[in-house]
Amino acid sequence: MEDARRDPRTLANPLVAGEFGLRFYAAAPLQTHDGHMLGTFCLIDQKQRYLTESQKLILQDMAAIAMDEIELRLAARLAAQENDRQLTELKQQLARKA
Repeated sequence: MEDARRDPRTLANPLVAGEFGLRFYAAAPLQTHDGHMLGTFCLIDQKQRYLTESQKLILQDMAAIAMDEIELRLAARLAAQENDRQLTELKQQLARKA
């Protein structure tokens, strides 16, 4: 959206109509590898702006990088939980043998 003040879909939005004065909005979806939509990676400005095709591709790349980081953190958290579970199980087995 190059100028939100001229788009009927955004005229009533508080960020557009209010004190902030949003004019430019561009977004790329944040979608998990298994297809779940989490939201969008957004660029906003109080000035009217235009994105070139190469800038649109960069925005999509940035969204993909953000999703990779989110997925990586989730995988690390799940791995840590599994390690904790296995350690607890091992301690219980050792305690039964003692």
